Amino acid sequence: MKKFHLYPAIDIKDGRCVRLLRGDFKNQTTYDHDPINQVERFIEKGCKWIHIVDLNASIGAGNNKDIILKIIKHFHKDIKIQLGGGIRSYQDIKFWIEYGVSRIVIGTLAYEKPEIINSLDNFFEKKIALAVDVKDGRIATHGWKNHLDLTPLSLINKLDKSLIDAIIYTDISRDGTLNGLNIMDTIKFSQSVAMPVIASGGISKVEEIDRLFNLKNMGIIGVIVGKALYENRFTINDVNQIIYK
Repeated sequence: MKKFHLYPAIDIKDGRCVRLLRGDFKNQTTYDHDPINQVERFIEKGCKWIHIVDLNASIGAGNNKDIILKIIKHFHKDIKIQLGGGIRSYQDIKFWIEYGVSRIVIGTLAYEKPEIINSLDNFFEKKIALAVDVKDGRIATHGWKNHLDLTPLSLINKLDKSLIDAIIYTDISRDGTLNGLNIMDTIKFSQSVAMPVIASGGISKVEEIDRLFNLKNMGIIGVIVGKALYENRFTINDVNQIIYK
């Protein structure tokens, strides 16, 4: 069984660390003008992973490649990196893994070109996370701009599951709202797939993480948290007391 981890989120837009409300680029809050500072703080507080999203790349409006490369160069020995946002080709996946990213998050590519995922060889095995971004039970793609008539299980069944290390399940109607995780749908989804699941979207209280941690035997192996950490709803130390007790 995989260990349960906290994945603090670093969403980068125009070189800055921000959070969006339900993925809305017009509704953002900037938390740090230098994401490298934020990575340092997470490492100092004992985090084992960080979850980075290139928001610009996710919607095809430029990218933050240079700063992400700096983060990897400076910190790859100190922390594992899970990276997503605008990764839409075999070349993208290969580039980031070769540069030191531990896990690549694939969303739109898995829907549009599942044959690319299914053609990956053993070098990529267990280095892929599938982003299942859901609203009203349906998949959202392209930085959550497009909503498809496709269920999560339909998407998963198109893919070679041996390549996937984890599934990131996000109820995008909750993301950035601090209204609480959609824990019932997360549990339901986890029970429907024989794969490790990372929960995401709307976490507001450390008690939610405690509940998820106690569900690790059901395949939930971690949680992505952004806004609640940045707005001090609870601390990383609070989380560590749960997952390392």
